[in-house]
This record gives sequence, C-alpha cells and structure tokens, in this order.
Amino acid sequence: MRWLISLSIVGGLLFPVQVHASGVSLADGDSFRIGEYRYRLHGIDAPELHQECKDIDGRVWPCGTRARTELRRIIATDPLECRSVTTDRFGRIVATCLAGSRDIAEEMVRAGYAIASGRHGAPSPYEDAQRQARDAKRGIWAGTFETPREWRRGNPRSDEPERSVITPRAWLDRKIAEIRKTLAEWFPSIFGR
Repeated sequence: MRWLISLSIVGGLLFPVQVHASGVSLADGDSFRIGEYRYRLHGIDAPELHQECKDIDGRVWPCGTRARTELRRIIATDPLECRSVTTDRFGRIVATCLAGSRDIAEEMVRAGYAIASGRHGAPSPYEDAQRQARDAKRGIWAGTFETPREWRRGNPRSDEPERSVITPRAWLDRKIAEIRKTLAEWFPSIFGR
C-alpha cells in the first residue's frame, strides 16, 4: 500500500494525476495546487489574481478574480486529470489538464479569461479558441487589457519570498531516493537492510 502511495507522488510528473475538484486549491486563472504540488496550465496565460481590465466603456473590472472564478466553474463537476509537460522556473508542474473530456486551458481561452501562449515562437494549440473569444468579445476581449506578462512586469510581487528553483532532475532524484528508502523499510532482505 505505501509503495502505491509513493508511486502516486512521483505521478505528479511521470503519470497522469486524477483528482476531484474539491481537492484542488486555485491560485488564479491558470495555476492551482493539488496536495503539495503546484500546477500551471500549459499553453495559456490568464490574468493575475489582482489584475484589473477595462470594459468597452472604460470601467475597471477585476479580470484576475473573474478568471479564477471561471476556472472554478470549469472544473467544478468533473474529475480533473493532469499530464505533465514540463516544470517552470518556479518549480511548478506545467501540465495539460482535462475536466472530464474538456481541455481546461482551451475552455479558459474560449471563455475569454486567458490568452493563448506559445513557447519560444511556437504557436499555441489554442489560437482558434482565442480567435473565437476575441471575435465574440468574451471575457477580457470585451474591452482593453494588459497581457498578463506585461502586467507582471509592471506589478512585481513584493510579498513573495525568494524561491529556490528545483530542477526536474533534482526533484526526480529526490523522489527516487524517497521511494528507495520506503522500499528498503518494507523489504529489508531485498534492499540490504
């Protein structure tokens, strides 16, 4: 039993993780926590939690808070399944996640609460969903907004302690060591204890 639990911990990066929405703690419109692991949705960038946008009449509205609310709505009823793509510079698992059979990132972009974000000049798989949201003037496309990246540049977080970045290899090495230790406790004759 403990061995299966250890494998599920490693599963944060190696295998798909499945959890019900009640086990997810949302940070903003594109990042969340499942247990001790932090995730970020791959291929999108949603407004930051405290970011504000303007509607067509120039009135300010809390687009970051609304993006988080939209993410909560999307994952509310279906089991969440995430498959790791990579890790980011903050040590978060960057993943493609499904709520039931729906791609959560695509739903966020289609609703107008995230922008498609390709990496290293590559197009995002969500460009069509973004075009639909922009044409229909949904969410942030109903007015004007700074891209989340621009907003972060102008609004650096001062309340966040400096983080040490863990590389995927270091994280994996640590998890393998934990599994070996656990296996040695259970099977001392095999692992020489």
